[in-house]
Amino acid sequence: MKITSTLFFAGILLSLLLIGCQSEPNSPDQNNFLNDQVSFETVDTDLALMKDGGMRLDSAAGVFSIGWNEMFRPFMDSAEVKGMAFAVAFGERETDLPHFKKFGLDMGDVLINYTGNHIELHKRFHERRGTAYSLFKRPFGHSDNLLEYIPNTEYHFEVTGSEYFEPITITLTSPSALMNITSPTFGEVINPAEDLTINWEGGNEGKVGIRLMPDFRHRRGHDGGPGGGNGGPGPNQNPPMHRVIFIILETNTGTYAFSGEQIQELLNGIPANGLRAEVSQMDFGEVEHENGTLRTAMRNGNSVMMRIQQ
Repeated sequence: MKITSTLFFAGILLSLLLIGCQSEPNSPDQNNFLNDQVSFETVDTDLALMKDGGMRLDSAAGVFSIGWNEMFRPFMDSAEVKGMAFAVAFGERETDLPHFKKFGLDMGDVLINYTGNHIELHKRFHERRGTAYSLFKRPFGHSDNLLEYIPNTEYHFEVTGSEYFEPITITLTSPSALMNITSPTFGEVINPAEDLTINWEGGNEGKVGIRLMPDFRHRRGHDGGPGGGNGGPGPNQNPPMHRVIFIILETNTGTYAFSGEQIQELLNGIPANGLRAEVSQMDFGEVEHENGTLRTAMRNGNSVMMRIQQ
């Protein structure tokens, strides 16, 4: 298995650290520039992962995505179900991002409606990237009102439209069961020289993405819960975003094993004291619009942090 370099995660981490140092956790009006930058970089990262998962991103006129406990959210360890979303329509002008390549068009307002709930996505603007709409929990955004997970339920993107984008309603249906890693458990101590088997339940029958990456944070949790501590790397430690094993299974097998050799190669030469495993599903669809084909994604995932035997 090839270890893939993902340096764009490091840029997100740096922006998050700046926000953490400069703003109060409940002051959404502060540091709007940094919040907008992080939101765009998070959308860019999500677009990259969906492209790796099979989405035909290059021919898309826009992307509308909902994610439940989705992977690639390395700072979130609570058991709370988090429903996040984003929407973007692409213009013609080039941007400075590798996957959010085209300038984001103003679509008016974008809301998600379901079972009597109406949640408006935050409208972001960047002079070199255009407009994007996001519903991301801190530190990837400042949305406190996230989506509630209801199985087999229709969630409607309501786009009010603008001179650049005609109004449209896009419907996505939530999965019957969210993915849940059953073993190993949070805080479990593993031997990095041995094979590591990840087992999970839930999700649909389609493809499954799996990621394994180093972690530098001490975990003191017990009874399967996440540990304490401030969650940050030590003063001489690099962030874990620069190494990752990412694979895609064609079917939802419910289990996958990483070899001890893979783990040794992943950890070689870095001071990691933990590993993070994540599983995710991405159900793709498409909707026709005056601007072209809009891609949709309903995603859900789960993660677990493990300690390395010293």
